Amino acid sequence: MSTTGGDGYFQSQQNAIATSDQLEVEDTARRLLQRPALQQVRGKLAYLWREVLAYPAREQMAEFEPMLDEYLFHHALRAATGDRKRPRIVRFMAPPHRWFGRDVPGSRWAGDSPDFIYRLISIAPGGRYEIRVRPTCERPPTVNYALMSDNSAAPTILGLLDSLAMTREQNGEAVITMDDSAADGRANHLQNRPGAYQIWVRDAIGDWEAQSANALTIRQLDSRPAQSASDDELEQLAVRHATDGSYYAYYCMRSTTALAPNAITSPVSSGPMGGMATQQTCRVNLRLADDEAMIITTTHAGALFRNAVLQNVFMLSFDYWSRTSSLNMTQMAADADGRFTYVVAHQDPGVHNWLDTGGRRQTIFGQRWQAFAARSGAEAPAATARLVKWQDIDAVLPPGVHRIDAGGRRQQLARRAAGFERRFIDDSRRENP
Repeated sequence: MSTTGGDGYFQSQQNAIATSDQLEVEDTARRLLQRPALQQVRGKLAYLWREVLAYPAREQMAEFEPMLDEYLFHHALRAATGDRKRPRIVRFMAPPHRWFGRDVPGSRWAGDSPDFIYRLISIAPGGRYEIRVRPTCERPPTVNYALMSDNSAAPTILGLLDSLAMTREQNGEAVITMDDSAADGRANHLQNRPGAYQIWVRDAIGDWEAQSANALTIRQLDSRPAQSASDDELEQLAVRHATDGSYYAYYCMRSTTALAPNAITSPVSSGPMGGMATQQTCRVNLRLADDEAMIITTTHAGALFRNAVLQNVFMLSFDYWSRTSSLNMTQMAADADGRFTYVVAHQDPGVHNWLDTGGRRQTIFGQRWQAFAARSGAEAPAATARLVKWQDIDAVLPPGVHRIDAGGRRQQLARRAAGFERRFIDDSRRENP
């Protein structure tokens, strides 16, 4: 029996993400990036993607190399976590940051959400595990645990566990079991299936200032070889996944930018794209001239988690720690009629729900609805969009849209920055300022 957890595992009293697993895997992934095979793959992908993106993404090619860096580190992390002889829990899909005295590259990829804390849990097909979930805040976030296949070319969910359907102990903790048998009445159970590779965990943080990711530990219940994979083995795994995944990543980049400009799609399940089947999304390929804006209005639809996000043409979030380039259900303000109206614009329209393009003439808009409340009568997810001239915004906004002044905007941005910093709390900073 091997165990992840115990004394010294959590490296911070305030941040459950800061674990010995996290730091070790980050160091391994950074080491893998320097290996010749990964550098060779980077050169190959740079050539292939430039061939097909240089013209469509011409206005944002300054962001191409940073995107490529994040893509490589994303797959280096997945490989470093993918040692099936040793289950570990590691955050990925985060922007570049510094903690514990180390600069950690970004690892965002294919439509990341600014509100999710994404984590990987490495497992082996047929393995038996126990995952303990401990809340770290008064109102824990909703969470999805998705059993993913070993298929980088087309991500496939083999099983999904939603925290809304989980049974908890009196103190709020929960235990998730996993083996190759069906649940047969067992609560909080994921069935391990052939081809299973990792569990992807998404903590949906609605309140950046008050909510935090659950503390997770994993215990392996069956015996496995004690020897871990070598860097040579992990390098080859990273090469395979980065190469195979390049086609899916390209599809994600072009799936929205290839749509007709400024037309919103109907909300649909994310399942066919490799996302969560319990989540619904809509999209817009936004192309705004300097004197244009887009007004988007959405419904609540009984979803406990919702967010509206802008991404660049490479389908990566941008500057959400310093701009309102995303808004979740806690950060957005409702209209007087209970709907939610956003203004996507290059400059501040004086509306609370401003989605800031950061000056990009083309962006990808996406709205998520998930964690639907178990009640009848809720309206279906819906969204409308209207392209307007900047000077006409006030005249065409729906009645009852929440306004904001310059002081309110400064407070809004200050709260975003403070909430974002909580994700990278590093207790060692207090000792080594």
